[in-house]
Amino acid sequence: MSALRKNEIFETNSSETTISKNTWEPTLYTIVRRPRSENTEAAAPKSAVSTAKNIALFLASPIIGLAYIVAMPFVAAAMLAYFAGKAVFAKYPMVKHAAMMVAAPFIGLAFLLVAPLVGLGALGYMGTKALAKN
Repeated sequence: MSALRKNEIFETNSSETTISKNTWEPTLYTIVRRPRSENTEAAAPKSAVSTAKNIALFLASPIIGLAYIVAMPFVAAAMLAYFAGKAVFAKYPMVKHAAMMVAAPFIGLAFLLVAPLVGLGALGYMGTKALAKN
């Protein structure tokens, strides 16, 4: 949590709170602010695990930044191809059908390669879920 503190707002009846006698306005309710429990947890000292995680992220940040720099041209080329294809397909609808006909075998091959992995993942998930019930 950040340094900003969040407060819960509780509305209380006017009979529960003290009302000054010199006010002429009727008070239906007052707002009482109480600190949330997460604020007290945020103020607690950090553990060694949290500190180690922060150090690891600090040391890994140059590698993560380098990965973003290396991936950026490929992402930009893919976005450019996507928007160009979208514009061409909108202008010439037959090109879309031809492109889908060319891409269909490759999409089928991708599904053929990925389907066993997805099946094993689903089998493992369902198996561990069944074991957890017992």
